[in-house]
Amino acid sequence: MFVKFWGTRGSIPAGVSAQEIRHKIRRALEGAAGLNLEDPATLKHYIDRLPFAVQGTAGSNTTCIEVRSGEHILIIDAGSGIRLLGNDLLARGFDRGQRHADVLITHTHWDHIQGWPFFLPALVPGNQFTVHSPYPDLPDRLAQQQNPIFFPVPLSQMMAQIEFNLLRENTWHQIGPFRVQPVRLSHPGINYGYRIDDGQSCLVCASDAEYKRVDPKSTENYVEFFRNADLLIFDAQYNLTEVLDKLNWGHSTPMMGAELAFRANVKRLALFHHDPSSDDEKVWRGKEQAEAYLERRHPGYSGCEILVAHDGLSLEI
Repeated sequence: MFVKFWGTRGSIPAGVSAQEIRHKIRRALEGAAGLNLEDPATLKHYIDRLPFAVQGTAGSNTTCIEVRSGEHILIIDAGSGIRLLGNDLLARGFDRGQRHADVLITHTHWDHIQGWPFFLPALVPGNQFTVHSPYPDLPDRLAQQQNPIFFPVPLSQMMAQIEFNLLRENTWHQIGPFRVQPVRLSHPGINYGYRIDDGQSCLVCASDAEYKRVDPKSTENYVEFFRNADLLIFDAQYNLTEVLDKLNWGHSTPMMGAELAFRANVKRLALFHHDPSSDDEKVWRGKEQAEAYLERRHPGYSGCEILVAHDGLSLEI
């Protein structure tokens, strides 16, 4: 299974400011003292060894994930990142029509659907998209977003064939080569995580979820949902102080992700849904805090790799 993150922010798109870019440049230059930067090989080696929070960025787009098994494409959520995915799909043959992809929607808060009107493959006649969710009124929700008082092009004028398929929660569904199970998570309104299995590997997407009680009994359903996943994509929007100040906002922390990943024997944990106010250094500190937490809480445990999901990150699981 191939996974690519096209949008990893939560709440609202958030670009890197000019001040943050200057700070990255300063940090990079400070570490280059004494190096011969006129030598291309030395320069490349130095840049490659910079921390990712200095040489790159978590990105600015809201949630969108591409999952592939063979030639089959499954898209999770339609945040602003789906615009870039759409451009990439056009270069992969969706510009000619007659291509198909499936879309899973976790919920319809703006940051998870706001990119759909800008998804250019859905404007190409002949393309086919099947949009899956447990929401019986999902067509109406997407149509409301493209009401003329909010957006100039209505859903009805997207020229691809768009079909909607209703999923039952806590039930396995076959979508192409994927078996997909929606499970309700704790988030304002109704939100679903998805367990996705293609027979060779397993992905769990559990964005937008809050875990108010952390004792084993209160978390056992989630742990079973995450059990033995090759990759767990986990809502890590807040640090510990923020999550205590924002009860009932529906988000979690890197440390909670680490603890649940440990309990569920997850192989990789991807911290996801970064707060728009978090700069790259804060996002990467979350990874360091999660790793330090595991070392303190479960000394010697090394069974789970923790990584930061960032726009453009590609993984094979």
